[in-house]
Amino acid sequence: MPRPEVIAHLNRLYDDSDDPWDHRASPYEAEKYRRTLEAVGPGPFAHALEIGCGIGELSRRLAPRCRRLTMMDCIPKAVRAARTAVAGLDHVEVLLGAAPQELPPVRPDLILLSEVLYFLTPSEIESLAAWITQAGTGTVVAVNWTGPTDEELTGTAAVAELARHLPLTETRSFAGFRIDRFAPRTGSG
Repeated sequence: MPRPEVIAHLNRLYDDSDDPWDHRASPYEAEKYRRTLEAVGPGPFAHALEIGCGIGELSRRLAPRCRRLTMMDCIPKAVRAARTAVAGLDHVEVLLGAAPQELPPVRPDLILLSEVLYFLTPSEIESLAAWITQAGTGTVVAVNWTGPTDEELTGTAAVAELARHLPLTETRSFAGFRIDRFAPRTGSG
């Protein structure tokens, strides 16, 4: 779970705006969503899990590729906005919770981590990787900002931390962000 000061900061951002990163209108975000969906592929995914869904803008675009989509975020106002973004999509569930401590009991064939890894500590990334390994998921896609984060980890350092525990299979760099795909180990290996 992000550190208490990170949670407080994120809550303040959502208190000031229902879209603190301009996800609905930003050309940067639109390009990031397009590239992320390219990296994810067409599906269909039996069950996708998006950790750190924010207001649900990427989720809304991912949902048609999924038979079932579980989204989660640790900020209550973000979760409410995400529920609005996917309202009427019966195959989508939005949960309030933080990774890795409150991950749902699912076995997804896709895990999407968009702009969330650098909010975690190295030990939390290790725990997340262990959960992914136990879940036996098919693909993990991590999207990270490559600029400064004001967090303990940069996006690049967070990906490197995840790559210590899961096999990194592909990295693509774009203006301001990177997308990494992982093929997790299964079982205890």
